[in-house]
Amino acid sequence: MDSQKDEIKRTETENRRPSEKRLARGLEDVSHLFLSQSAAGPVEKDTGQASSREENPARAAPPGTPFILRASQALNRELLISLLNKNTAVLEEGLQGIDSSIPCKPFDAIDLLAVDEAEQLAIIDVDTEPNNDLILRGIAHYDWFIRNTPIVRRMYHGRVINFSAQPRLFLIAPSFSPLLMCTARRFESLKICCFVYRAVSMSGGIGVFFERA
Repeated sequence: MDSQKDEIKRTETENRRPSEKRLARGLEDVSHLFLSQSAAGPVEKDTGQASSREENPARAAPPGTPFILRASQALNRELLISLLNKNTAVLEEGLQGIDSSIPCKPFDAIDLLAVDEAEQLAIIDVDTEPNNDLILRGIAHYDWFIRNTPIVRRMYHGRVINFSAQPRLFLIAPSFSPLLMCTARRFESLKICCFVYRAVSMSGGIGVFFERA
């Protein structure tokens, strides 16, 4: 009797084993499906990033890739002078602006005044149009400083300036005529430095590029 009961138990145990194994495989299959779905998530995300890069090709471009800039007409004279006053070193390393719109009667006001690394004064005159009169205005400002050195000393008392050296002259414009450049070369003692600028439209505003002529 006992042997018959033991045989029945063994038979029931063997009958249950296949179902347990199938259940285990079922759980494994289900977990595999979940893993597949989670792995599919980043694929959709990457697709979104790809479409974003297509909408903004400049952002997707690798470093060093050239892109097109468009000339800007929004840069007026006041804004250009303000930019140079805050970033005078773009013209020359060590150049530091110290004043702007300096009255210079009977001539027009000096746009900017700076000192270089040698503590030498630099007169900076700006024009947003090609204009041969720019060099005449610069030379007049240079002459005013030479004739009024005592006044200039009092104006900038306490600032280290090498008044024993003649002031330098910087001319800034979008372009210079051959006549102006030829005239500037003849004034070797004045050390006239001519810089052309280019204004370009950018996503964050206006970009300005300066280059010595």
